[in-house]
Amino acid sequence: MSISIPAYVRSVLEALTKQGFQAVLVGGCVRDHLRGVEPQDYDIATDALPDDVAALAKRQGWGLVEQLGHLFGVVVIVIDGQAVEVATFRQEVYGEDAHRPEKVWYTKDLALDLARRDFTVNAMALTMTGEVFDPFDGQRDLAAGVIRTVGRAGQRFAEDALRLFRACRFAAQLDFSLDEATEAAMRPATPRVRGISLERVRTELNKLLLGANPALGVRLLVRTGLAEAVCRKKQPDAYKEVPVLPELAALDGVEQNKQFHAFDVLGHTLQALNQAPAELAVRWGVLLHDIAKGTPGVRGVREDGNPTDYGHAGVGANMAAAILQRLEMPPGFVKRVAWLVDQHMNLGISFCAEPDVRVRWLRKAARSKLFRTQDDLKEGVRQLVAVCVADRRGMGTDLLPCYEAGAKHVLEAVETMPVHTSDLAVGGADVLPLVGPRQVRHVLVRLLVRVQDGALPNRHKELMAAALAWARRHRENGG
Repeated sequence: MSISIPAYVRSVLEALTKQGFQAVLVGGCVRDHLRGVEPQDYDIATDALPDDVAALAKRQGWGLVEQLGHLFGVVVIVIDGQAVEVATFRQEVYGEDAHRPEKVWYTKDLALDLARRDFTVNAMALTMTGEVFDPFDGQRDLAAGVIRTVGRAGQRFAEDALRLFRACRFAAQLDFSLDEATEAAMRPATPRVRGISLERVRTELNKLLLGANPALGVRLLVRTGLAEAVCRKKQPDAYKEVPVLPELAALDGVEQNKQFHAFDVLGHTLQALNQAPAELAVRWGVLLHDIAKGTPGVRGVREDGNPTDYGHAGVGANMAAAILQRLEMPPGFVKRVAWLVDQHMNLGISFCAEPDVRVRWLRKAARSKLFRTQDDLKEGVRQLVAVCVADRRGMGTDLLPCYEAGAKHVLEAVETMPVHTSDLAVGGADVLPLVGPRQVRHVLVRLLVRVQDGALPNRHKELMAAALAWARRHRENGG
């Protein structure tokens, strides 16, 4: 049976087999193919040695991005701008390093190569003709929606601690549950996370949050103790310990006012997370939007005995920034997510208020100097609306009609809210003949303020008329 394989991948498989080597697809592309999902990338495994693969690529006129050779047996081939990894069948043993094997050697046996892999759904191979090689019943687990380690879970996690995060990530990506024995082996293995680099942990967290069921993955991080684990960042003279997400674990069991919330803070956060679009800034914003709830100085008690967290958005914004900086996310990303956390209450409350309240909020955002252009503001407001709507839906109550209407109004209003003078329908060259070179900037700023206030439409004709009127007044006053 023939299967659909991209031409650049098929050409590598065919070239290897013509030379008498075994060559199969392995890993995630096989898993996705069997799920009926188009793979994002393709990995090939072969019994050809790295030098053989590299020599074949050169004869074919293909590019070579990287050859890891004797270290990991991986050669990256580039054909028509597309990269494909070709890895030699191998076995490995682990030592003190929490992620990298201590010793690697090659084998001719595909089964032995698959046996070293992490989970059964990733330990399958697929030939060009569609034959599946599945020695660990990955297809069974795929059909059942289960993440299960290849072999004994404790051994797999002791070998490579990154597999702990990968288990949570795959659960989130695939919306699969964890096999009971697999999950039971995770908490005892969390001390090994101290040897994992921050970069690798951050990558897994980001992938998890973009999954089909991010709440499942985050719940597993908390339940297995991974959220409270510590990874490391290499410094010039030593390693620095970096906490993963202990602030998130602290939300578990923190009660909320049951008049408004059906869940505790962590439960609400997870409910909201699964209501958010798969956009990294939005998902991080939702994950951290209530991160300050229950903390000293924020948690209080109302007269009726219900808990309250007045000011949690502002405190949470600072906490969110500190968390993301600790994880070494890009500065612009940190600033955006902190703003989403800071403003989620202000904008959310305005949805059921008078339209003027929302316009005032939008005008303040436009003048906050947090946004460079109108397009930048549009993106930020769109993301914030998504956070607010997810927050509301995560309360376990219906989305009020006024809330939905208010969100729509903000998205419409931001379309006409300029941020910078460059967003105006006139520029310096337009007003220069009217006001002179020394006053161009001043007049443009005045026009921007009036458009933001709603006193002027952002149209060339009206703006030019306003600039001319200013010039006449200026001359009459002896300017």
